[in-house]
This record gives sequence, structure tokens and C-alpha cells, in this order.
Amino acid sequence: MSEVLGALDQHHVQLLLRLTLGGLLVLAAITKLTDRAAFQAAVAEYQLLPHALERPFAAALPIVELTLGALLLAGLGTAIAAWVAVPVFLSFSIAIGVNMARGRELDCHCFGSVQSEPIGWPSLIRSSALIIAALIVASGASAFGGVDALLLDPDGLPPASEIVPVVLLAFVIFDVIILLPEAIATQLSFDASYGSAGNHHVHHGDSA
Repeated sequence: MSEVLGALDQHHVQLLLRLTLGGLLVLAAITKLTDRAAFQAAVAEYQLLPHALERPFAAALPIVELTLGALLLAGLGTAIAAWVAVPVFLSFSIAIGVNMARGRELDCHCFGSVQSEPIGWPSLIRSSALIIAALIVASGASAFGGVDALLLDPDGLPPASEIVPVVLLAFVIFDVIILLPEAIATQLSFDASYGSAGNHHVHHGDSA
């Protein structure tokens, strides 16, 4: 266990988490900004905020996400950006958890039109994992491979052989987080539709 915890302090793991979190925040912000009306409707659908606060929240959140995501991707002010990201991700977990407790079924709207996924344990676990990742980045505050490192030492940029594999792995994790839930939701929808059509066909045959 101590070896696992020690690995979390390594510069490469910090860079991997920073890039993944930054990419997810930027994507989430862009999808919300491209369809502000849809996101405001999504905020209202969660039924957590007073009506007067829904529009300001829907307007402010994408800007916050975009700013934090850009800072994390660049590795500029990493610790502050990661600490601020923690309550952002926490708010997502609370929103999902409260509506799950209410027994409501609604779309997560986590990444706008890019992903269509109903709230549930997968989305709650994912948002919780993002909180943990942000805490790791915030507490580690590694400047490795970021603008912070260049500001401290202009000649301290690590070689591409150390950076490129981490960037590629971050892309893989990013794709899994975005595409896997969408694929599962699509498969479940297909199974439900196919099963419903099959049952209808059976009943129709029985009645004949």
C-alpha cells in the first residue's frame, strides 16, 4: 500500500492526472458554452438551486471550468487550480447523489452533447474519482512538464521521451472516460429497444 501511495507523488503521475483533469474540464466547458440554453435547462432539471440562481450558475460554471482546465493543461498555478477544481467536482457528485436519492432518472449532462448518460452509480463514481485526482494534484503540486517549471528554471523542461508517453496515456484515459459511458448507454438503449421489439413480435405472433 505504501508503494502505491508513494507512486502517486511521482512527477509523471502528477502530470498524467493534471492533463486528464484539464482536458475533461475544457471539454465540459466548451460543450456547455456552445449550447448555453441546453445547459441552463439541465441545471434547472436537477432541481437543486433556487430558480433565481439557475441562470447565473449556468453562465458562470463553464467559464470556471474553462479557466481551471486551461491552467491545469498548461501547468500554470497548478496547485490553486486543482484546489478550486475540488469543490467543482464535489458539486457534481452532490447533484448526482441527491437526485439518485430522490429516485429521479435524468441525463447527467456532464459533457453536454458529447455524452448522453443517465445519472447513476457509474457517473457518481467517476465524479468521486475526479475529486480524488484533483486532491492528489493539489497536494502534490508538481511543476513537472508545466509552465510553473519553466518559470522556475527556463532550462528545466524535461525531454520529450518523458512527456510524450504521459500525454498519450492521458489521451487514452480521457477517451475511456468520455466514450465508454456513451458506448454502454448506447448498448443498453439498443438492448432495451431490441428486447421491446422482440417481445412485441412474440405477443403479436401469439395473438395470431
